[in-house]
Amino acid sequence: MPVLLPVAVYLAGVVGQALSGAGGDGPFVLAVIGSLLAVPVALGALLGRRAPDSPVGPALAWVGAAPAAAFWMQEWGRFGGGAWVWNLAGFVALCLVFPSGLPTGRRWRLVPAGCVAAGVYVHALLSSELMNGRYWLPLALTGYAVVLAALAAAVTALIVHYRRGDDTTRQRVRWLMLGALSVPILQAAGWVAQGLGAPPGFAYLGLFAALLLALPAAIVVAVLQHDLLDIDRLIGSTLAWVLTTLGSAGVFALAVTLIGEAVPDRRLGTAAAAFGTALVLLPMHRRLNTLVGRFVDRDRYVGEARVQRFVQQVRDGAAEPERAEDVFRSVLGDPGLRLRLRLPGRDAFVRLDGTPDPVGGEPGRVVPLRSGATDVGELVLSAGSPRRLRRARELALAARLPIEVSRLRLELREALRDVRDSRARLLQAGAAERRRLERDLHDGAQQRIVSVGMRLRSTQRGLAADSPAYRDLDLAVEALEATIAELRQLAHGLRPSRLDDGLPAAVRALVADAPLDVRVRVADVRTTEAVGTTVYFAVAEAWANALKHAGAGCVDVTVAPTDDGALLAAVADDGVGGAGDLTAVRDRVASLGGTLRVDSPPGGGTRIEVRIPGAVLPEEN
Repeated sequence: MPVLLPVAVYLAGVVGQALSGAGGDGPFVLAVIGSLLAVPVALGALLGRRAPDSPVGPALAWVGAAPAAAFWMQEWGRFGGGAWVWNLAGFVALCLVFPSGLPTGRRWRLVPAGCVAAGVYVHALLSSELMNGRYWLPLALTGYAVVLAALAAAVTALIVHYRRGDDTTRQRVRWLMLGALSVPILQAAGWVAQGLGAPPGFAYLGLFAALLLALPAAIVVAVLQHDLLDIDRLIGSTLAWVLTTLGSAGVFALAVTLIGEAVPDRRLGTAAAAFGTALVLLPMHRRLNTLVGRFVDRDRYVGEARVQRFVQQVRDGAAEPERAEDVFRSVLGDPGLRLRLRLPGRDAFVRLDGTPDPVGGEPGRVVPLRSGATDVGELVLSAGSPRRLRRARELALAARLPIEVSRLRLELREALRDVRDSRARLLQAGAAERRRLERDLHDGAQQRIVSVGMRLRSTQRGLAADSPAYRDLDLAVEALEATIAELRQLAHGLRPSRLDDGLPAAVRALVADAPLDVRVRVADVRTTEAVGTTVYFAVAEAWANALKHAGAGCVDVTVAPTDDGALLAAVADDGVGGAGDLTAVRDRVASLGGTLRVDSPPGGGTRIEVRIPGAVLPEEN
């Protein structure tokens, strides 16, 4: 197994240090160093055993094995002066191969050999007698430049892996970036500290902590649980704090320089500089955190910006709140996402269009939506991951307004539907009651009155034509005939008898004896009793308005179905206009869920239009 080689090098390095005395540091220091170096070696061996075909395990093991060998070589004296360069060998190898091997391409196959050659060159250069000559500074700078070039190649490989990889690969590379972000910085800081006279153990303490602890921990999390935390935010926050620290240091140095020239007392000048730096520290961090986040965690910032823009459009009336589900799907990259709402007082869920949605989501794929202490719904993801769930929760909080508006609109539409259904049931019950009254008047009272009248006529025939009784019976029969006429008129008001032959025949009969030019276009449609009666009365009212008040010379009467199954009835004239609102007709039409539109500008004629959705019945077979 490839991982056995770094394990063997680590053991050889630790044993070599023990045999050489480890520079007199003692067994305790050797045990601490060996234990720290063992962390990446053990984790690399574990990963190498679980994924023997992956180069990540051996590379991680080299993070601890290479320093162990370097420490041993430093005990050799002459050839140990540049051995420190191999401390970075494992880090460079890890960046080159993580998470799935070297990037594809002919040039990338030469990079590992180039990094090894750079290490050999720097090791030989720093261990040679040339470093004691007059050209030691340019040679040292050249060696450091070569080391930084190898580190730059490793970082470039990480960038290539990131740009070419899928979402999972990018998440894992972000974890390595988080662990590796401080290595070049701490390496440069160690050089500066050592150049200022700090002991090597102290100068490179942070570097070894990053290499031996932070980096292996990041690799293990990246391989086993890459969605454990919001890595994008961690990287952004880390970079923001690093930049804030550097910026604060620069502000402090500038303030000390400027104030020191104006204030003779150094302590007072330092205090003033510290106070000024403290004032700009928090605003600087906030600004840097936003700027860094836009680059490091661009997806989250773009998604939040889009949701906020959508919320503003809903607030301005430029977008419908029911588009919230489509916005969530686009921002989260989840075409199967569902937004389910819970109406007040109900346990069932509905979609944004009001259709029932009884199927919930799997555990780990549901984001509850709450408004205060009230459950208003939930987001159901088709593919769940900790990162996507975190983003969904954040976006749901940002989109509370359109979600709540959608829920209230659903509740309002359902209440209006209940009202319309109730009014329709009342209208149908009223129509049935009027039909019963008409039948009772026709079959009951009218028949009895006619029977009484016939008996009176029969009695009248037995009397002399010039007798007072004959004239009294004649007056009684005429009164009965007038009563029958009034009852028939009353029955006709309850329900026009013309509707017995259907709505088309009733409309044609209504305008049959018109004293002006009439164009009638009535389709042969079937409707319910309530719809037929309502449309007939609406047409009759509009027709009466045209005859009595409009002064029209021509009237168009149209009754026809629409493509969506509604019934459209319109009466238009060329009269003087200025018609009223027809409130009674409007209420009657609204009880069936229909609409009445009156277009009657002064001098421009009148058009009264009734539209009742779903009023056309299918033809009988």
